[in-house]
Amino acid sequence: MNLGVQDYKSILEFQRTLVDLRNQDRIGDTIIFVEHPDTYTAGIHRDEGAMLDRTIPVVYVERGGAYTFHGPGQVVIYLIINMKERKINIRDLIILVQNSVISVLSEYGIMADGRLNKETGVWVNNRKICSIGFAIREFSSYHGIALNVSTDLGKFYSIMPCGFNADIMTSVRKETGLDIEAEEVRIKLEHSLAEALQIKGFKKYSKINEFLQEFNVQLSGTVP
Repeated sequence: MNLGVQDYKSILEFQRTLVDLRNQDRIGDTIIFVEHPDTYTAGIHRDEGAMLDRTIPVVYVERGGAYTFHGPGQVVIYLIINMKERKINIRDLIILVQNSVISVLSEYGIMADGRLNKETGVWVNNRKICSIGFAIREFSSYHGIALNVSTDLGKFYSIMPCGFNADIMTSVRKETGLDIEAEEVRIKLEHSLAEALQIKGFKKYSKINEFLQEFNVQLSGTVP
């Protein structure tokens, strides 16, 4: 589902609801595409001393990784995937997502590679263009990736993104020198991920309430 610009905390709550629904087999695997207003998030491996700018909201979350930045011009994708049903583990999912991102970037002449462990993400030489951090609840994943397209990279300088110096961060626009919009890249990623995950004939939603009403649930972080 493509939800446009949404507050980070609302989408976090929505993800927690979705992952419960997925574990109960009440919904199928779900992909959320979204863009957030300026927000810093801090994962479970954060260094509390690495946060410099307190003027932008900080949200503490259960995903892997440390600090990162979300903001306009960034394609954020959350994947609620039942890994037990697919017979994959979180490493398999990360590699699958990395390969989809790498494939899309190659269409812009960007040669990227996927890395794991402390450097988990997608890199262009020694520059990080896509951050990846998942969490797992029971059998299913949530959280996901953030690909910098036309992101204000200066916002990373108030943190140590994923434990690195901020000057490692890059974007599609910086690498190509072209005025590429996030929506163009998002559409390509939608097709690439759907193919990689073999999702066919899926229903698309553009509003959270549209989804919640169909499945008769509330945004509570848990499912009654």
